[in-house]
Amino acid sequence: MIAGPLAAGAVAVAATRRGSRGNASRRHVVTVYRQLSELESEQLPGSLREIAGDVEISLRAAPGDRGTEIAVRIPEGSKTTAGDVRRALRETRSLLEAGDVLLPSGPPTTVRTLTNRPLQTATRHGREGGLL
Repeated sequence: MIAGPLAAGAVAVAATRRGSRGNASRRHVVTVYRQLSELESEQLPGSLREIAGDVEISLRAAPGDRGTEIAVRIPEGSKTTAGDVRRALRETRSLLEAGDVLLPSGPPTTVRTLTNRPLQTATRHGREGGLL
């Protein structure tokens, strides 16, 4: 009897949180392990450079001298989506720290079965916008 209202409340909270992810004024931030002076002197690599004209990008030193924070905000009317920004930040971080974009996809190492299908689906959709 109590479980019904609790479940409905949990679904409502989850739907509200999921809906707020698309907020255009939200800032997306990633910390990279590179000094601020290194990033200011060179142009940001990869897909972040490709969307730089449509978004606002700011750099600042990360707390505790732990690298640099790259923050991106999507202004009103921009054609860039939150998924594009998350993908660009993830790829830029990979390029700056590892020198290459590391991808989870590639030749499959397992045969498709019913038990591993959820993992394959999550991996495929994770590249779309960074959220499952």
